[in-house]
Amino acid sequence: MMRCALAWALGTALVALPQAAAACAQLSQDIWMCDRGTPWEAAVWDQYGDGATLLLDNYVLDFTQEWPGHEITDNLATLEEVYTTYAEWVAADAEVPSEVLIADKLTLPDATVLRHLQRDVWEGEPYLQAVMLSQVGAARIMLWLQAPNETSVEQLDAASRDLVALLRDNCADAVSCAEDYAPPQAASKE
Repeated sequence: MMRCALAWALGTALVALPQAAAACAQLSQDIWMCDRGTPWEAAVWDQYGDGATLLLDNYVLDFTQEWPGHEITDNLATLEEVYTTYAEWVAADAEVPSEVLIADKLTLPDATVLRHLQRDVWEGEPYLQAVMLSQVGAARIMLWLQAPNETSVEQLDAASRDLVALLRDNCADAVSCAEDYAPPQAASKE
């Protein structure tokens, strides 16, 4: 499975957080993904350097609160302004320009998400990804949900919507945040 070159470049900026056996996974200091009862609950954590990636079937989820342009996150800058700074940085370093297929803004109960579904190229290989700048409570996080190029746009649209609906600004699920919670067996990539 391809990984976004940008995500690898950001690997040293990602904060590794200990993943206790909880279905509300802490993605960053300020943001949780409460996924109990969803396929993401059994995703495999892939730790590397100071960062982590979640793997589920053919999907790869990278995330960070320290993406290029995050420093203008002062709650006065809009998601669109922050994303424009990020997109300009990426475009300057891209092999080929991204082909944006869908650009929208999702307003969910616990998050507001500026989302771009796009085709990108890494090391000559095309792939599909959802790049999502998310406001969750007072914090912002960038998520990249990557899928094989043959994935349909409709599949990635649904998967990315389902994913961002899980974002919270705290460990909101009392069952999965309990110290004695036992999650299901992690999905195998073998």
